Amino acid sequence: MSKAFVRNAEHTDADAICQLLHTKMNNRIPVDYWRRLIDYQWLDSKPDFGRVVEADGLVLGYCGMVYADRMLGPANQLRQERIVSMSSWYLDKSLRGQGLGRDMLISCIADPTLTYATLTNSKKPLGIVESLGFKVLEDQRYIWRKSNQSSVGIVVISDTVAISERIELHQQKLIDDMRPYSLVPILLELDGQQSLLFFSIKRKDSDILWYDLMHASDQALFVNCAQALADHLLPDTPAVLAADARFVTQPPIGMAAEPLPVARYYVSKRVVPHEIDHLYSELQLLDLKLD
Repeated sequence: MSKAFVRNAEHTDADAICQLLHTKMNNRIPVDYWRRLIDYQWLDSKPDFGRVVEADGLVLGYCGMVYADRMLGPANQLRQERIVSMSSWYLDKSLRGQGLGRDMLISCIADPTLTYATLTNSKKPLGIVESLGFKVLEDQRYIWRKSNQSSVGIVVISDTVAISERIELHQQKLIDDMRPYSLVPILLELDGQQSLLFFSIKRKDSDILWYDLMHASDQALFVNCAQALADHLLPDTPAVLAADARFVTQPPIGMAAEPLPVARYYVSKRVVPHEIDHLYSELQLLDLKLD
């Protein structure tokens, strides 16, 4: 075998990448879902499609990079930042132990003007991730359950047409970009304030229905209304509303966070943790559950 090397993944690598990931990494994810890591539509001009390890003309390793340009900051001080969702880091067993997996990651995070986040992690590679400068993005979350409290006062709008009539242009882009994926947009209103929310609703943990918060345009308003929102949204069957702790800057008095199964990580010189949400990531493209 010729010497293996790392290079940018190109669109012409798509079939080989998808075959590698489907047969070697996780065959429960359909090939057409793997291809979404390359063919996502929210960014017209993609710098690349991640990194591959090539040897003898074969793609034997891959680390996906899903790019998105996001508008961040207060409404009167919005700025654009490019955030990269890291995905599907895999190296064929025949090449492990040579530093190629590490080299892929080093190449992926080489541009200091970008923000990199890994939202779905295995515990095994965390030592390498931390050694390369990744910091903990999140390691806790808050949980709300349905109560007998009244939700009087909040307005919850779920119709996307009605939502579109009330939000800003940059928020409408979120609605449009996320429309193909299994997310639920909600507009929360209270006393003249509003927050655009996105939830992933999936069954986890012995058939409990999880309403995972993926994005909140006004995190403080979400926290203020979270219990009322849980009472409004959650069914009477076992269900929870959950939000990563970085979205909950002032948790309700007496409420404790619980640890995540595996921490999430990021690298950035420009973006702070609470600005990094769960949209525009492999979570949508591969239809994954948020741990």
